[in-house]
Amino acid sequence: MPYVDLISSDDYAAIWYLTNASSGNVSGFDPEKPTLVMLHPLFLDSSWLHPQLDDPRLNSNFNIIVFDTRSTGKSLYRPSGRFDLWVTAADLAHCFYHLRLPAAHIFAPEMYSWTALRFAALFPELCLSLTLCNVTPQTELKSVFEAFEELCHLWCYAEDLESFETACKELINCYASDAHPDLVDEVRVEAGTDLWNCSYVGSCVQLVAFWEVQFPPFRRTLSVTNVNLVLNRTPMTPEELASVRCPVLIIQAERSPTHPMEYAQQLRQALINVPNGAQLFNVKATHGYLSILSSSIVNQVLNKFLTRQPRARSDLDPPAIPLTERMRMALEQLAEWKDDPHIADQNPLSPLSFSCATEEVRRSQEELYAIYAEGAETAFSPLAPDGRPLRKFSERKDEHWLESSADGFSYSNVKQFVDRISEKNRDKRRPGRRPGGGGGGGGGGGGAALLQDQAPLFAPSEPISQELQQVARLRRVTVLPQNTADKHVIKGSMAKVIASGAGTSLPRRLLR
Repeated sequence: MPYVDLISSDDYAAIWYLTNASSGNVSGFDPEKPTLVMLHPLFLDSSWLHPQLDDPRLNSNFNIIVFDTRSTGKSLYRPSGRFDLWVTAADLAHCFYHLRLPAAHIFAPEMYSWTALRFAALFPELCLSLTLCNVTPQTELKSVFEAFEELCHLWCYAEDLESFETACKELINCYASDAHPDLVDEVRVEAGTDLWNCSYVGSCVQLVAFWEVQFPPFRRTLSVTNVNLVLNRTPMTPEELASVRCPVLIIQAERSPTHPMEYAQQLRQALINVPNGAQLFNVKATHGYLSILSSSIVNQVLNKFLTRQPRARSDLDPPAIPLTERMRMALEQLAEWKDDPHIADQNPLSPLSFSCATEEVRRSQEELYAIYAEGAETAFSPLAPDGRPLRKFSERKDEHWLESSADGFSYSNVKQFVDRISEKNRDKRRPGRRPGGGGGGGGGGGGAALLQDQAPLFAPSEPISQELQQVARLRRVTVLPQNTADKHVIKGSMAKVIASGAGTSLPRRLLR
């Protein structure tokens, strides 16, 4: 199996990778082609890079290798409160040395753009260029930060399928609000496929089905590890960003509420030592998963940018500097940036030595992991006994009266909706309106009123400060997670109802 084992006295990780070579590993690389290293989108894994792996413009011109981070996909790791974006950059550097990869072009979407920048700053000789797709602010926007906190609780402690699917829907609203329904809903699984161990060639499962398999409530420790990585990340300093000296391309959605364009422009200005300045290409889109939902234009821009770079070979030669010595040099550089000599004395063979998490952050992440691990093995499972999702995401719409139907009304069953849209009830339907345009009528007057602009999903806000991050960490650790649906005010005779069925959930007792 294509794993890179990173073993040290205080750490263990097995990093999964896959290549576009016929053998699936680096031994099949064409030495005449340059190497392209790709990181996957946030809350997904390397299987979601298939739009790039399957694109002949990239597949035919480059040796492509994709990695799962240590906390996603098929990778394995020993939990640690020291896990941060500097550790993910160190993981990537160790993989370069163990696989004897040559200097390569790096493609990184969303939050992992900051992993790529850290990698390029610490290991400039391994980085030919950087392509950053839909970069996030250095620290999360306050409105998104608060939404992720609530979403993590709902996701990890869902007690039924509807609650878990609601959490999935909220995450889709964050990163793929305008995704095609097939991407959100469809489950294309061949007979006999093991969802836990399949190679994910192509789109094996779609978004909701993927999350149901990879991040169900009974694996909530994995979910909270990735959420901690998002919420507890710290900004890079101007000195660190000035150490990036390779060509940089930033591909950014024009109107994404979670990935605002202004922060891509700020990053472009901060990369002062990039040759000829960092390039910024804006895509007319609003979604967060730009490399998936706008993959064609992203691939086209990426290919044109890379073909303009000097041609490089992919000879798998031993590194010029031994691993231990090179990692010690990187630790010394990091110690200088952080003004902390203790970092330089860490074990150079351990990626955790590159962690810049404070003692307070480390302790908070370990305590939160322990809280979420309690009872995880008996938590709700959205999977059938065969390991497949119980249903398609779209099937929930026909079962809940809170879901709005195509005509804007809500119905408790399908028959009412069918009756409503039937031919005999044509006159009872609401008149159609064009989004953003005027009402009916050839002259444009006297028709339906203009639709009001839809309220933004996230209110405009500034990136969260490190002081507010600390307050949020204290809140998450001291307030024990519990299902908000179980917080009831019970008075009078209702206490008898609870006492008579302590082992049964409240909704089930009320329906008796």
